[in-house]
Formats: sequence, C-alpha cells, structure tokens
Amino acid sequence: MVPHPKDDEYLNAAIPKRIKMFESIQAEQKTQRLSLSPDPIKVTLLDGTVKDAAKWQTAPFDVAKEISKNLANNALIARVNGVLWDMARPLEQDCELRIYKFEDDEGRDTFWHSSAHILSQSLEMEYGCKLRIGPCTTRGEGFYYDAFYGDLGLNDDHFKQIEAGVLKAAGVFLILLFSVCLCVLIYRVVSCYCVCL
Repeated sequence: MVPHPKDDEYLNAAIPKRIKMFESIQAEQKTQRLSLSPDPIKVTLLDGTVKDAAKWQTAPFDVAKEISKNLANNALIARVNGVLWDMARPLEQDCELRIYKFEDDEGRDTFWHSSAHILSQSLEMEYGCKLRIGPCTTRGEGFYYDAFYGDLGLNDDHFKQIEAGVLKAAGVFLILLFSVCLCVLIYRVVSCYCVCL
C-alpha cells in the first residue's frame, strides 16, 4: 500500500497545542481542588445504603472500589444527583450516586464515546486527516468518526492500518495490567489529545 501524504505542518502545530491545553487545564483543576476543604459528605446509593466520603477527594471510582472489586473493575460512568459524572471526578457535595457498567445504556454509550476519540486519534495519526464529528450512534450500535481525507479512498488495507493505530493509541496491553475502569480513564486521557479544536 502506498503511504498517503499527511499534512505534517498541521499535525505538528495542532497536536502539541492540544496536549499543552489539556495539561494546563488538568494542572489548574488539580491546584484548585487541592485548595478546597475535604469536608465529610454522605453518598446515597441506589439501594439506599449511605457511604461516608470526603468532598473534593472521593470519586465515584473510590466508592465503587469500596463496594466491590468487580464493580470497580467494570464501572464506566456514574450519575451524581441526576448528572452523568466521570468515575475519576471528585464528588462535590452530599449526593445520590449510581454507577453504570457496559451492560447499562449509560456505560455502553460512555465506552463508545471514548472509543470514538481513540479512533479519531488513529485516523489523524495514520492518515493526517482533518477530523469532523464522531459520536456514539443509537444505543447499542457503536460509534464512528467522520473525517476529511482529501483524495484518499479507504479500503480493507486502510482498515487494517487504522485498527493497528487504534491498538497503539489505546495501549491495549494495558488491559492485561489494569481494570476496565482504569483502562477507560487511560483511554480518556489519550482521547483528550485528539479533541477537535
């Protein structure tokens, strides 16, 4: 297969800019959270059980670990007081907490959403395409990413290269080392590098 020319000027400008922006926002949020008081809060689970937690320190993932290793290993997203909430985002107040796994619509949608970001990174890095839009689709169907490839028409050979890029972007070997939840968190960090600006 003949390599498709990439817009290296664009990639060399856009990707470091995204990384710098992500790292800056991440550092700012971490600094802000460290300055906040870790007051005690109460977390009410779906079955009515109440767990003690610390404001700005305890995340839904921490609560999931306390409930069971299996739940923590399979948790993908939470709902806090009716709002979808990342498993690593600290809780901010007394709340009702629900945790979703892949078997749940919310968990599957979250997994597909993160997967679309990983696909976009592969497409951009392998072909230098311009990313457009890439949502998860109707519940249970999966995800896609629309991108502009110039004059390139994709075929089965391209799909193999895209799949290899996805495996590289996601660091699939991590699945053997870490829980599903931690891998999803890692995927999200990876996917933040390919947010379309």
